This record gives sequence, structure tokens and C-alpha cells, in this order.
Amino acid sequence: MSFKTNGVTCVRCHAYLFDDDDVVYCPVCGGPHHRDCYNEIGHCALEALHGTDKQYDKLKTAEQADLENEAKREHTDENTEGEVACRMCNERYDFSLNTCPKCGAPNIAKVGGSFVSFDFLGGVPADCDIGDGVTAEEAKWLVAANTSRYIPKFAVLNKNNRTSWNWMAFLFPCGWLLSRKMYKSGIVAGLLTVIASILYLPLSNAIYNLGYMGNETYTDIAANVLEHISDIGAAVVVFAVLGGVLNLVIRIISGIFGDYLYKRYTIETVKKIRNESADMNYDYRKKGGVNMFLFFIGFMAVEYLPSIIAMFI
Repeated sequence: MSFKTNGVTCVRCHAYLFDDDDVVYCPVCGGPHHRDCYNEIGHCALEALHGTDKQYDKLKTAEQADLENEAKREHTDENTEGEVACRMCNERYDFSLNTCPKCGAPNIAKVGGSFVSFDFLGGVPADCDIGDGVTAEEAKWLVAANTSRYIPKFAVLNKNNRTSWNWMAFLFPCGWLLSRKMYKSGIVAGLLTVIASILYLPLSNAIYNLGYMGNETYTDIAANVLEHISDIGAAVVVFAVLGGVLNLVIRIISGIFGDYLYKRYTIETVKKIRNESADMNYDYRKKGGVNMFLFFIGFMAVEYLPSIIAMFI
């Protein structure tokens, strides 16, 4: 009997599995996992259900996937004209429009002139509780952009599993945090990054004074610094090393824990909107989504603020 991945989700991260994914199946229940997901925990994600009436059933799951796909195809055929339902916010609007007038999500039903399937929740059930009673559907409204990545992350991250990897958070800690409207964390990351850069500035100036022309290799620069260490001063080198280490630590922490921080921000914000908002749609747009202007502000600040500060100290 062959295993099917079409329409089936990983039992660990709940994202859809595709034919070209590296898939591992539990030898006991047949539960499909991404290989990375299986290796991360070292066993089946549904191990606690083995031998119970809730044990994973690959045959039943495959049949359900076929039924769901057939229902989607029928729904698609019915909406080739007239109105279409937004896959992001469920708003119904004229099929001729390219984007949803309510949330701005693209009319993916028109891509390439034919209907395509896209899941904004990344395979996570809409009513899945990602924490503190907040559902995946509510989180989707706040995240708004790249939900198919973040919602599956939110579904598996918890107090006992806070780690994942986010390249944007690693490469641009301050910019990413600010763009996702986590202002306090973004400001802290920005200040620490600026401090790290300031610690490196004395060595950078010393290298320039040694005749650095910009075409030397790192090996040449290091050799030149060591040769003139007595003139530069050991303290300058030590501060530079501390600055480099601090910068790297900030990036690694942001990369590893960024998704978990974003999940906590999402949960807290959704709960506040749910309890206090008079216009939930407005508040979701105001407090959620991505602000690229703040991303560039954060990026420019950590790049140029240290040099500006150095002019006055």
C-alpha cells in the first residue's frame, strides 16, 4: 500500500506535505512527518496516542483529504463567475476584482486564469487553539502577511518548545521586530546593536589610520592589527571583540526566539482587541500586519546611528 501526501499534513507542524518533501512515517501508526520535524523530537509527534482509539489512521486521513479536495473543486467550479470568497477573511466580493476589498488579499482564484488552492493557515485548523484561547483564525487576522509560515509555527511553539529559526529576525533583528510592531523588543534589540557597533568603532578607526584602503582581505587586516597592537591598544581590540560577540548574540537570540516572541505578542494583542476593541477590523490592521517603513527606520538606525554618536564622543 502506498502512502499519499496529497492533501495530508505533517502531524508535528500541521503544514501540508507535498510530493517533493522529505517525509518520514511513524512505524507504529503511520503518521507522516517532515524529516526535520521527526528528528527534532526523535519520535512520533502522536506517540502519546499510540494504542488508543485516537491513534492516527492513515487510511481515514487519506479518505478525508480526498473528500476535502473534491469539495474544494466543487466549490471552485461554482465560483468561476459572480462572487468569490476571500481565502483570507472570508469576505465575498466580485470575481472580477484582483484583490479583496476588505483585507487586500490577492484573488488567488484568478491566478493564471484558473483556480488554485491556497491555505492561509498553512494546514492548521481554523479553530486550533494556539494559546490562551486564541484561535489560528484570530491569529491570522493579526499576522496578515505570510500567515502560512507563522500560523503553523504558532501551533507548535509553547512554553516547553520556544525555539525555531527565523532568518529575517537573525539578519535584521531591530528591523524585523519593529516591522511586526513589537516595539519594545525592537527598541531593545536596536539599542543593543548600536552599543555593539560603538564598541567596535575605536578599532575601525584604528584600522583606517593604519592605511586601510578597502581592498585588503580580513587576513591582511588582522595581521596588520596584530603587528601594531601596541600602538592600537589591547583595550581597543577587547572592546571590538565584545562588540562583535554582542552583535552575534543579539542575532542568534532573535533568530531562535523571534517566532515565539511574535506568537506571544499575537496572543496578547488578539485578546486585548477581543476584549476592548470597538472596531476589531481597524485594530487588527493597526496593531498587526507588517510596517515596512518601520523596518527601514530600524535598519537605518542601527547602520548609521553609531557613526553619528561617535562624532560627539
